[in-house]
Amino acid sequence: MDAKDKVVQFIETAKSCGLKMKLRSMKALEAPEEPVVLSPERYRKYKITALIVVIVGAVLLIAFVFGLVSYTTMREQEELHQQQLELLRDKTTSLEEKMDKMDSLDQELRQMVKGAGAGESPKGEGSVAGQKKKSEDLSHAGYNELLHAASRLETKSNARIISFITLKTVLGDTAGQQVIHMQQSTSKYSASTYPSIWPVNGTITSQYGYRTSPMAGASSFHEGIDIGVEYGTPVRATASGKVTVAGWVSGYGNLVEIDHGNGIVTRYGHNSMLLVVEGQEVKTGDIIALAGSTGNSTGPHVHYEVRVNGSPTNPILFLP
Repeated sequence: MDAKDKVVQFIETAKSCGLKMKLRSMKALEAPEEPVVLSPERYRKYKITALIVVIVGAVLLIAFVFGLVSYTTMREQEELHQQQLELLRDKTTSLEEKMDKMDSLDQELRQMVKGAGAGESPKGEGSVAGQKKKSEDLSHAGYNELLHAASRLETKSNARIISFITLKTVLGDTAGQQVIHMQQSTSKYSASTYPSIWPVNGTITSQYGYRTSPMAGASSFHEGIDIGVEYGTPVRATASGKVTVAGWVSGYGNLVEIDHGNGIVTRYGHNSMLLVVEGQEVKTGDIIALAGSTGNSTGPHVHYEVRVNGSPTNPILFLP
């Protein structure tokens, strides 16, 4: 075989090899891929992983939505809270102004009755200076503190209204005029026989005058003042005199009555124990009983009355 024939044979062989490779490539392209078959164990793992991803995604989405809603709600509540605080501050300020005006009027009426040397307001009702101090303290107070302060001020303002209406009424009463006369007639009335101290240290819980009876629930005239104290608190005679009653009296419970002379009589009701007897002489400040809740009473207190020539008179007129 000469060289020419070898070349021809080589070319034919190359063509044949190329054709075979092309056919193989075409067959490889035409042949479908064999599917990947997962084992049950691997399939379960893939399924669990996918489920976890879905659950985590759902939880994150819910948390985001819930957080967004909560934030919006909290912001709205905070705005409402601030509005309520402003309303309460305004109400507190208004009540304090109301208290200041009534305090001034109350003091003017007291001076008209007692003269220029009139004392402070009844214990438990506060003073103008005290109220202003509380106003400053409330400037940064929270909701509950402001609500409590507003309620307390409203109660005090109502008590003050009753107080100065009573004082105004007393100015026109015969008994009130008699009290003024007594206070101006120092030669006739001895300081020791003139009621001039508190029977107990406490807070006035019920004023003199018309009120809704805590027992009957109907309007009635309260002939004295109620002073709230703890059970067993010593009760003292507000002036020197002679004990005319020391025993049980309907409505009053255990009652002590003292005649101070010159038409002045004091009464101390609802005591738990009496420490004096009828006919006994007592001096100003002597302990005559222990406070309690006997008779028509809803809790431990002292019912204190002052009577002038048999007529009930507002005890506040006699208190320092």
